Amino acid sequence: MTSTVMRSADSADSAVRRCDIRLPAAGFVGAALLVAAVGCGGGDDTAGPDLAASPTNVRWQPFQGVPLPVTDQGPKSTADGAATGFEHSPRGAGVAALTHSVRLAVAADTQWAKVAARELVPGPAKDEWAINRVQLSITGPASPEFAPRLLGYKITGYTEQNSTVDVYAKYSDRSKAVHHTTVEWFGEDWRLRLPDPGSTARPIDSIDALPTDIVKLEAPT
Repeated sequence: MTSTVMRSADSADSAVRRCDIRLPAAGFVGAALLVAAVGCGGGDDTAGPDLAASPTNVRWQPFQGVPLPVTDQGPKSTADGAATGFEHSPRGAGVAALTHSVRLAVAADTQWAKVAARELVPGPAKDEWAINRVQLSITGPASPEFAPRLLGYKITGYTEQNSTVDVYAKYSDRSKAVHHTTVEWFGEDWRLRLPDPGSTARPIDSIDALPTDIVKLEAPT
């Protein structure tokens, strides 16, 4: 997706000045972030949003045995197991990706339908997930053996309509993994978009070490 920055020439300047435009591609999982940096004879630079900015006023609240962040960027509300109300910004998208992916995974039998209704983008992927979830049973908090401990996230692509977010977590056996997620601005909130049923992309990969450039949101032990 391409961002174009246009500046109108000064009416007193009859010369046509050329602007150097740099468009660095960020192409993880097919997403692209194009940030235009324009320099026109000493004019102000125009850049895209800061994808590495950390959420503010971070607190931690447990959900089904897993600590989840509550920040100034969201969620603003939690009810019936579902978390909603995320800021329309990269920070809001990052916190939403962490929150939705965990809540969807560990929601109890009495919670998952409402979590899916309020935190997922409608469509075939959501429908297929619901069919599979009916066949499982979660009645209590997540077992410590399988409960993830969040470590942070990295936004790999961002627009005002959707964002690709890598979510990093650690498990009780000390293994680490990165979950490749997508959140979409839907119904005035960030919701998780599950992979299409026919997708062959890997939703999760094991890793040996964390990247140095992630936004750290490390859950308490």
